Amino acid sequence: MDDILTGDLDNKSQSFLEFVTQLSSRIVWEYSDEKTQISDLYEIAKEKFWNASRDIDWSSNNPRLSWPTQPESNPLFGFKPYDLLPSEERIRISWWQHGLEISEVLHGEQGALIIASQLVSCMPTMEAKLFASSQVSDEARHVEFFSRYLTDIVGLIYPPSKELERFIRLMVDDPRWDMKFIACQILIESLAMAKFQEIKSKSLNPILTFAVDYIAKDEARHVKFGTTLLEDYINSLSDHEIQERSDFVLDNILRLANAQNIYSRIAEEMSWDKTALRYHLRKYRISHPEINRNKFRQLSINLDSVGLLTDKTIERMASIQTI
Repeated sequence: MDDILTGDLDNKSQSFLEFVTQLSSRIVWEYSDEKTQISDLYEIAKEKFWNASRDIDWSSNNPRLSWPTQPESNPLFGFKPYDLLPSEERIRISWWQHGLEISEVLHGEQGALIIASQLVSCMPTMEAKLFASSQVSDEARHVEFFSRYLTDIVGLIYPPSKELERFIRLMVDDPRWDMKFIACQILIESLAMAKFQEIKSKSLNPILTFAVDYIAKDEARHVKFGTTLLEDYINSLSDHEIQERSDFVLDNILRLANAQNIYSRIAEEMSWDKTALRYHLRKYRISHPEINRNKFRQLSINLDSVGLLTDKTIERMASIQTI
């Protein structure tokens, strides 16, 4: 197992990313006790606090000699060079894919943690600051869980893709609170919700599926906070400004979704014909249209809820889903 994991370390990057950023912050001196949707969400956040060490049974694991996900759900299933491999080799590749995907989730959660921590100082009201602080705590638990899962269960944490690293740097450096907010609450959370639904439907690891239930509820609360706070603000923008933000979300969703190049890396290591594999994966996407539909469904809902689902964006998303 470890052989194929160490074979992927050609993506050598620093173990940290340094940045210096200027942030427009706000201290407010009004402490209203008026109950709003955001204050209700903050109350729920306090009640739903969970502990990755206490509430998850880390002993209920499937060993790495068995499949991490349903084998027939792997896009490589049906590709002749893959099907001809011995079962133990296909399991080994499946764990490699799994480790790459979950590592990217982990790094995305740390990006959300950093951006959420910046949002605490940016939020315009005290109740919004309080909820943002609860999101920081949520994201910290997600980072804790996924880092432990990868270390203890998968056996290795892979570096982030260059595209994810670029995106996190872009967002922590952006001085505009609304762009940070859109990135964290709409873009990252939409990707996360779609990924967690996929994990629940395919994973054979009880630790992962159990924890994802907790995490998905946290993420849904974050999205609700984002849509509640953003709706009025987006309505105050010009059509050009709205489209600019909508394009920003969709452009970066596409760049992040294609960032890892997992199958190209597998083809290279296994000496497979990359053209033949691309043809197989295209046929797989055509025969499984629900993959793209599910990927963009949550994004469409979130964009629509804040007024960023423009006609142009609807057309772009429709064309993307037919590719």
